[in-house]
Amino acid sequence: MVGMHFQINDWRLNVDENKLYRQDREVSVEPRLINLLYFLAKNPGEVFCREQLIEHVWGGAIVTDQVVTQSIFELRKLLRDGREESIHYLITVPKRGYKLVASVTEIAPEPSVDANHTLVDDDSERDVEPHQHQELDIGSTDMIFPAGPLTRALNSRKPATRRDKIEIRRWKSIAFDVFWISALIIAFGVFTYYQSETNITQAMDTHLIEFTFQETLIQDQDHIELSDGLVQKLAADIAQVSHYRVRLSKARFVAGVLPGKTVTVKIQDQAGHTYLDVEYRNNASGTTLFSRQYPLVLPQIRQVIEKASSELMQALAVPDAENKASLLMAAMPENQQALLKLVRAHHYLNVSQPSSFKEGIRLLEEALQMEPINHYLQAELLVAYYVQTALDPRQSLSVDRANQLTQQLLLAVDQGHPLSQPRIFEALALHEIIRDNPLRADAYLQQALSVRESVFGNVLLGKLAELQGDTERASEAYSEAFYMDISLETYLLCENLAFYSNLKSIDYALYRAVHPSVTTVL
Repeated sequence: MVGMHFQINDWRLNVDENKLYRQDREVSVEPRLINLLYFLAKNPGEVFCREQLIEHVWGGAIVTDQVVTQSIFELRKLLRDGREESIHYLITVPKRGYKLVASVTEIAPEPSVDANHTLVDDDSERDVEPHQHQELDIGSTDMIFPAGPLTRALNSRKPATRRDKIEIRRWKSIAFDVFWISALIIAFGVFTYYQSETNITQAMDTHLIEFTFQETLIQDQDHIELSDGLVQKLAADIAQVSHYRVRLSKARFVAGVLPGKTVTVKIQDQAGHTYLDVEYRNNASGTTLFSRQYPLVLPQIRQVIEKASSELMQALAVPDAENKASLLMAAMPENQQALLKLVRAHHYLNVSQPSSFKEGIRLLEEALQMEPINHYLQAELLVAYYVQTALDPRQSLSVDRANQLTQQLLLAVDQGHPLSQPRIFEALALHEIIRDNPLRADAYLQQALSVRESVFGNVLLGKLAELQGDTERASEAYSEAFYMDISLETYLLCENLAFYSNLKSIDYALYRAVHPSVTTVL
């Protein structure tokens, strides 16, 4: 390979220097690519598969097919040299291998004159004719000295043969492969070590109860509405009379805090009769601690709800469960049809779709027509109108109807009616917040929170804190509301109820929970 030069189209290959020349271009090339191009130039027009290239170019070293493919790719890119015209050097022959199709000419290297490369021995000196010595003396005024021992030794050293170079490159390739294999083994070991560590992705909160209703394929829409409404009623009762925190089943999480207990409600038909099934399960042990089936006769819906609530309280060890269940039903409509419409309305008020929410408001209006002086229904309807505009700001508020409901509640307060439901005080607190009257709003809100803590109550607490200029307390209240009910509806209430709140600046963690793609720019 010593002194080998090839003309490959417009490129000139110098094997010894590991360089390619073209016009005024001089390109230094990696030895592996030079060896590959040299081999192909020695055999132009012949097709070689990857195994043949590994055998002849890499000397049979342990080289993957990917290395050969990558080398071919780099060599094509190098020979093309960024030119856009269609110039073919290396082509791929399908299912056979690769072939050099360029015009290849082996050319002799240009001779170079160097006195140090001319070795003169004693015999040749004696053969020089005398007149030549005379001409040399006459034509040159410089004195020429014979080469020293070191110079002669360097000049007499034979250059490395092609076999030696291939052997060196083979060992380099083996060392390179060993390095990468070692790196992969180390990386796999580190990955296995971290995978073997204990990763806690979930934790169970034994003081958190999740309420859910179970749907079946044969259930009709009325049963679904009634099941969801009863779930919300039972959840509100347990939150008001016990130390447990409650959560409605809306979102699904792969990690985080799991409820320690679950209450499931299902309505099903059996043998021509309708039954209400209530089940209470301990998620930590997987044990069902309470399971009851109640005949669901619509004219007796009030008694069924009160009994189910009372027995569930007893299962949760709530003291004086019967009296507490009775008190919680006191503000409910006495009219069975009005109560049924109220329960069904809660199903539609638990979603953010505008059409569904309007259906919930319609059912509340019909229930209130049946019992016009029911203050609990008035409060529920007033809150529903404001929540509707918060969930969908495009909806216009029925101002006249909202003012009418507000005046009826304020009149009940002035007349000293026994108001015990926290929803009534939440509705009045919302009215005072909208009027920018934080003192009266705080008084009503404290009355509601003294009875029970709720998602809506914490949202109002955050709005009140904003009115008072306390953004830290507002952030805590919004976060608590979202923790109690992790849903888009809760986020929209925090953002839009009564007035717009910039949650990105007030509670950035809450904002990120709903907008996970947002990143902080440092």
